Amino acid sequence: MQAAREEWTGGRQKRMAEEPGRLVFVDETWTKTNMARQRGRSMRGERLRAQVPFGHWNTQTFIAALRCHELTAP
Repeated sequence: MQAAREEWTGGRQKRMAEEPGRLVFVDETWTKTNMARQRGRSMRGERLRAQVPFGHWNTQTFIAALRCHELTAP
């Protein structure tokens, strides 16, 4: 464990500081389609008719690679 810690602080962190353009952070974000409003307004006596995106209560996930100078497409 001590050797791994020394290799991390002495080798890898030093190299990351010298070459920050090589770092890539993987980011994942999501949205749920049921987060759309479930209530709305309409004229008195009229029924409100609206559609919800995708219509099926799913989770949409987006994964991207973040670099120091750009966002890399998934």
